[in-house]
Amino acid sequence: MQLSVLVHYIRFYKYGKRFIIEYMKFPIPQSTFYVSHPSRGALLLELLIVTSILAVILSIGSQAVYVSMQSGKTSGESDTAMGLAGEALEQARAVADEKWQNIYDLTRGSQYHFVESNSKWATSTGSELIPLNTGSFTRYVVVQNICRDTTAGVRNVTGITDTDGTATTCTTSTGAFDPSTQKVTVTVSWQGNGSPVTISDYFIRWRNKVCNQTGWTTGGSGTTVKTCPDTNYDTISPEGTIDTAGGTLKLQ
Repeated sequence: MQLSVLVHYIRFYKYGKRFIIEYMKFPIPQSTFYVSHPSRGALLLELLIVTSILAVILSIGSQAVYVSMQSGKTSGESDTAMGLAGEALEQARAVADEKWQNIYDLTRGSQYHFVESNSKWATSTGSELIPLNTGSFTRYVVVQNICRDTTAGVRNVTGITDTDGTATTCTTSTGAFDPSTQKVTVTVSWQGNGSPVTISDYFIRWRNKVCNQTGWTTGGSGTTVKTCPDTNYDTISPEGTIDTAGGTLKLQ
């Protein structure tokens, strides 16, 4: 006896202004259909393929999450380093405003940092290590000489002096050495994937200090930096206009 499958057929369509529904059913011999039964080997192969695809997806997803987390961490560390660099630059500005020689007398090209002393900032040699919750940061300041254009009415900065800002000649940058301007550069680095942060600014001597001249006992001091009070002088012309022994001026 041949088995058959009963198939139901429903058709729905519009004819003019009416909707027509047709319903039919008819048998189809079962021998017309072919049903495949997968073997164990095929099921195992499909399982391996699905497992491999899931492993690749999970691997790519975990890498994307790791890269995103590292990128956020590096960005946060860079922001922290930028804040520390700006802080050191303001400390240097306070030191220079208090006394120009505090900056000008530093060794060019050497590393310095700032420490609080007697309620004000003072310079100290070497770099400093700053531990924070996000990690440890190393910070230092370097001072360099600069050159200016000698054109009258221009006087723009042309660059640092020779030998990486440690000399007083301007062969490379052209122009002339300006002792009243210094380039101060702050560098902050840390252990991680980010590059060190470096910012710089030009500090200009804008305030002169007047010293009391308590005597005229030392001649030929030239144009070196003076200390206050002062007893030095460069030259006397003509001779005899200053009584160097008594520290008085003789008006002619």
